[in-house]
Amino acid sequence: MSFKPVVLIYDLNNALVDECAMLIGKTGLYTTINTYNETNAIEAMHQYNRGFGFLTNKLSCVITGWNSYKKPRDQFLFRIRSEEKRNPLRKPTPIIIITEDHRKDLRALALDPTDGNVAAYLHADDFQGSIADTLHKIVFGNRAQELNSIAYAQLQHEDHAD
Repeated sequence: MSFKPVVLIYDLNNALVDECAMLIGKTGLYTTINTYNETNAIEAMHQYNRGFGFLTNKLSCVITGWNSYKKPRDQFLFRIRSEEKRNPLRKPTPIIIITEDHRKDLRALALDPTDGNVAAYLHADDFQGSIADTLHKIVFGNRAQELNSIAYAQLQHEDHAD
């Protein structure tokens, strides 16, 4: 019996979580864990820790968004990254952000390879057409770093074009 890669989905917008899970579920390739609050998302992250948190998490990908009620540095993304940086044996968990907020400062924080290091930054209005393909590239193509580099370069190009 083969195990499907596990994808954690967390956002305050319950409809977004459900829609994302439905789109990913249609592929038949993944198991999703839907969480609607940060406490449950953190608990799920800890349940998939390996080696008491010293080794890379067993989650294949985390899909999340920005919480408009929190400061940028208090976001779930940076909570994950701060836990990962505590041990040099851990690799960053691939993360996709789906958000309605496309502020350049937030995109820059999320896409910065040394900080947020997210693989993809998608808009909530049009992620439906690309979420399954993006997830497939990350999980089965092992291309999270490559996707981050491409997205960060595009952001840098936008900044220089302005």
